[in-house]
Formats: sequence, C-alpha cells, structure tokens
Amino acid sequence: MEKKEEILQGFSISAFLNDEKNSGWNPDTKRGYRSCLYNLWEFSTRNGPPDREKLERWRQELQTNYSWRSVNRYLAAANNYFRWCGRLDLVQEHCRPQAVETPAEPLTRAEYLKLLRTARVQEQQRTYLLVKLFVTTGVPLQCLDQVTAELIRQGSGTISHHGNEEPFHCPEVLQKELLEYMALNGIYRGPVFITRSGHPLDRSNLCRSLQELCRQAGVPESKGNPRSLRGLYKVTQAEIHETVERLQRKIYDQLLETEQMSIGWQSNEANRPA
Repeated sequence: MEKKEEILQGFSISAFLNDEKNSGWNPDTKRGYRSCLYNLWEFSTRNGPPDREKLERWRQELQTNYSWRSVNRYLAAANNYFRWCGRLDLVQEHCRPQAVETPAEPLTRAEYLKLLRTARVQEQQRTYLLVKLFVTTGVPLQCLDQVTAELIRQGSGTISHHGNEEPFHCPEVLQKELLEYMALNGIYRGPVFITRSGHPLDRSNLCRSLQELCRQAGVPESKGNPRSLRGLYKVTQAEIHETVERLQRKIYDQLLETEQMSIGWQSNEANRPA
C-alpha cells in the first residue's frame, strides 16, 4: 500500500520514479526529481492538490529562493510527472533566462556567530546545525540529502554534484554535534536532515527557518538562504589559502636569504684573496 504522503494527483511519486520507462535515468537525475517532487508535495499539503492556480503560486514561491535555472529543474520534474499521470493541463512553461542574476550576499563571520547564538538560545537545534553545516563544509543544497548518518560517522567521503564526485569533510566539532543530534532523534541511516514524515528536508522549509532565524538574530533576511551561508565558506577558504600562500612565500624567501648569506656571490667577495 502506497504511503499517503507520496501521492500527488492520485499517483505515487515512487511509482513514477521507478517506472520502467524511466529506467534510463542516472541516479543524480532520479535523486533530483525526487527532491523536486517532494517539494511540490509539501507545498500541496499546505495549499491543497495541484491545479493551475496553485502551481503558479508554487512557481512564484520557488522564484523567491531559486535562480531561474533551478526553478526550471523543479518545473521539469513536475512536468514529467504530470505527463506520466496524463495531466497535460498541468504542464507549465519554463522560466526565461534572466539577463543578470543577483549574486547571493555572503554572511560575515560576526553575523554567522549571531545566528548560531540565537539558534542556541531559541533551542532550534536543527536550524543551528544546518547553518553550521553550510558554513563549515560548503556542501551544496542540492546535496543535502547525501549528508547521511553513514557519512557523518565516517567524517569524510564524497558527494555527487552535477555528475561529479566531490570531497566532503565534516569538521570534528560539527561531527560531534551531529552525532548527538542523530542519537537524540533516532537517525541511524539515510539523510540526517529529514521532515517528520521521513522525507529529505526541502528548500522551502529550510529557507523559511533560516529567514526566521535571521529576523530573530537581527541579520538581514536576504542572507537567510544556503547560498549566502556557502558564500561565507568560500570567502573563508579563499582567505585561508591567501594566508597560506603568503606564509609559503615568506618562508621560501627566508630560505633563499639564509643560502645567500652562506654561498651568495657577494658574501664570497670579502673572502677572496687580493
């Protein structure tokens, strides 16, 4: 018997994903479609079964948090599902490319710490951990369902992003907190961040939580999204690399100066016979 929460338009999401006609999809495509359709399902639980009007509202909600390319990935998943269901009347047009996309404004380190303090005071453990995860690991939102209990116990591994295998490392301080969270919530396998029904956390719920935390912490709400959090990770990594390179150059210059004092041409001039 199909789970009620997996059903849209009277058809199971799992049945669609596992249909023999879709057997040629690679794992990344299937994983992406699953995430997109559960986002639509979650929207439907709040707003009722999909129809033209509700799908337009869903589209607008996506556009507040996603780039046009990401919105089109969600629409592609929904359109394929509705075609499979025979509901061609619910198929939507894709978004047109935007001439200029406004880049996400990264958090500052001080704002990041304010978010953590506020989440801790408000006892919002999951939001606290999500903020720390994006900032300290740089994991893309699309890969959040790949942050599993198994991966966290290992501490490091790889995640698949746009078909490429990328390294993932969980800092020890975050690993300890995640292990405690997993034990407290009985999460022993599969994605760490899930809804009450056991499905991967979708972007809409995540962004609402982050924006609410920003309001409580006095941080601009425009920074309450995973891209801004990852922006701080990227800035921090760039600063660390610049510092390391500067230290490498300094140490190398000191090495050359030491050698120059010993065997440099000018240093030997004074020791040459008249």
